[in-house]
Amino acid sequence: MRGVDGTATRDIAAAAATTERTLFKHFGSKGGLVQAVVETATFDLMRQTAFAPIGEPRRFASLSDFSAWHRSFLVDRITSAGDAPDTYRVMLQELLRDAAFRDRYGGQWMARVFAPLVGHLEAMQAAGIVTSEQPADALAGAFFSLNLGYLVARFALATDGDWAGERDAERLVAMFATICRPQT
Repeated sequence: MRGVDGTATRDIAAAAATTERTLFKHFGSKGGLVQAVVETATFDLMRQTAFAPIGEPRRFASLSDFSAWHRSFLVDRITSAGDAPDTYRVMLQELLRDAAFRDRYGGQWMARVFAPLVGHLEAMQAAGIVTSEQPADALAGAFFSLNLGYLVARFALATDGDWAGERDAERLVAMFATICRPQT
């Protein structure tokens, strides 16, 4: 593997059955092409069906109902990352490396994923399903910290660890449910 730096734009153009001139016309530079590819791949992760229920105006009737959705969501993310681990690693790299990408991706993530989850948690707090001892945005932060932390550890930091998706999902869901359970 030559990587981006070791790959000539003429090779990229040939593989795409086009010309270098066309690449530069559309993307401006090799860096612009790479950025377009990275954004397409990573933004597609956010558009996958697992994220759709977050944006729906449904109400969770119980903490176990929410936990069932959480488990399904996490197993889907684990499967998706397992199917395309390089996409997750590139996304993480670009989030850390490129402030402009981070702003674009982060803005969409906040609007499409984080804010709707906060709304669901607020509704569950109002219904007494979830603890009100912590603000809903702090609970949403804990939700994503558990899930994203697991995905980063599994698919970027310790890829040869003793991972078991279903078991790990059950444990993470149980941890989050414990955090959310109202105190009696």
